[in-house]
Amino acid sequence: MMVAERYQHGKGTSMLACSWSGGKDCCHAYWKAVVAGNEVGYLLNTYRRESGRVAFHGVRADLVRRQAESIGIKLLQKEVFGDYYEEQFLEALQELRTKGVTGVVFGDIDAQENRRWAEGVCRKSGLDSYFPLWGIGQKAILTDFIGMGFKAVVVAVDQKFLGEGELGHKLDGSWLNLVTRINSAGMHPPLTYCGENGEYHTFVYDGPAFKFPVEFIKGEKVHRDGHWLVDLLPE
Repeated sequence: MMVAERYQHGKGTSMLACSWSGGKDCCHAYWKAVVAGNEVGYLLNTYRRESGRVAFHGVRADLVRRQAESIGIKLLQKEVFGDYYEEQFLEALQELRTKGVTGVVFGDIDAQENRRWAEGVCRKSGLDSYFPLWGIGQKAILTDFIGMGFKAVVVAVDQKFLGEGELGHKLDGSWLNLVTRINSAGMHPPLTYCGENGEYHTFVYDGPAFKFPVEFIKGEKVHRDGHWLVDLLPE
């Protein structure tokens, strides 16, 4: 397992929240923070008012609630709407601060723009920001995630990199091999192993952080704005 880090805030250990989409990277970052001995008291999830789903992932907000129940952690879910995402995210951060949270864990790996945004909103809210996966090779991150026993499925893909047939694919050794084969064929730009550039998104349903699997069935597949998505239905 990768080396984890314990985060300090002031004179004592901070209580953290984790920015949570329901996918593999936020879950991995959360688990690394916990394994290092940090107190992570909340998951922070946003979903779109018009769809009741996590943006980009297309996962139903109810499935995120079930993840939190299985993990046994408090969940702050923020309904967002319009073009005011940052303002609404800041409101959620302020609410977390009133609950004693001093820092937020993010699952970003190497996208500088994403990190700058996360650091900026935390700074505005008087919170620290932590990036347990930052700068680690993506293949190593994905290999570690799978090796720890987490289970996840692909819920959305960018058609420039992957097709409808990859929806519902489990994240396992065969997925690692698939990404390697695609890149060996000379794809440019390459398909990143963790989909850090939005090539694919996932939903985590079991693993060492979970007390029980989050059950679901695969529903309709839809194509929208150059992306394929599969609807996961709570079971």
